[in-house]
Formats: sequence, structure tokens, C-alpha cells
Amino acid sequence: MKKIMLVCNAGMSTGIMAKKIEEAAEGHVDVLACGEADFENHVEGVDMILVGPQIRYLVPNIQQIVSCPVEFIAPQAYGMMDGAAVLRQIIERIGDDDDE
Repeated sequence: MKKIMLVCNAGMSTGIMAKKIEEAAEGHVDVLACGEADFENHVEGVDMILVGPQIRYLVPNIQQIVSCPVEFIAPQAYGMMDGAAVLRQIIERIGDDDDE
């Protein structure tokens, strides 16, 4: 199972997005939402980090701290809380467990 971390200002809006992604993935990914202030405490075992569009300027800084891929969530998918679209972004970047 892939472990994905969503990061935003406080982790609140990404909490909703995390649930939407997990619903779209039907239990095949584990998604954790964190605020930018404490994400470093939760990076162990994370396969990918997705950053909310409102803090996408932090992607290079986060990438320097972690060894997994870091991308920002497309504003359209984030605004619509489209978990299926974000799941496609995850699969395109790191694949899914069926690929192993």
C-alpha cells in the first residue's frame, strides 16, 4: 500500500482531500494530511508528498528535506476536492501496488 502525505497551511483542507483520495482509491492508498509546520515529523515511510496549491512555492524546500517525490496538487482538482483526479496524479508519478 502506498503512503501519501498531503501538506497545506494547517492540514485542514487537505484532511478533506485525503478522505476523497482514499475513497477514490478504495483502500489501496493510505493518505495523511499535515500542516506545513509539522509535516517533517511524519515523513517516515511516505512514498509521495503532495502540497496544496496555496503553498506550492514550498515544493523545492520540501524536496530538499525528503527523498520521495514532491509535487503540488493542481488547483482545479484541489478546488473541486476531486480525489479521483489527485489519485491519477499519484499513480502517474509513482504507480500503484498493482505495478509491483
